[in-house]
Amino acid sequence: MRTNLSCSRLTRFVRAIARSAGVCLTPGTGHASEAEAAFKARCGQCHGARDIRHWGRQHADAAARQAWLDQFLRRHYPPSEAERTLIVDYIQSAIAAARAPR
Repeated sequence: MRTNLSCSRLTRFVRAIARSAGVCLTPGTGHASEAEAAFKARCGQCHGARDIRHWGRQHADAAARQAWLDQFLRRHYPPSEAERTLIVDYIQSAIAAARAPR
């Protein structure tokens, strides 16, 4: 079966469906390192782990936090849509990892 979706478009499509369904995809190391690099490049000079923990406490519900982060990043030194998705994914995964039982 042939498709008109490129690999990157398909990846974005799958992530969008997962987010709308409230599913947290556990990204592979490639995505995780890409997301971390995007956060560090765009946000890391001013924001770090303390800010991420604060955002997690301030917006405890993951879906509400997702919406808040997306809207916030549309105004705050707005990155491209693809980069915004990576940054939000990184922040969400960092918060989820901090809350995971050890």
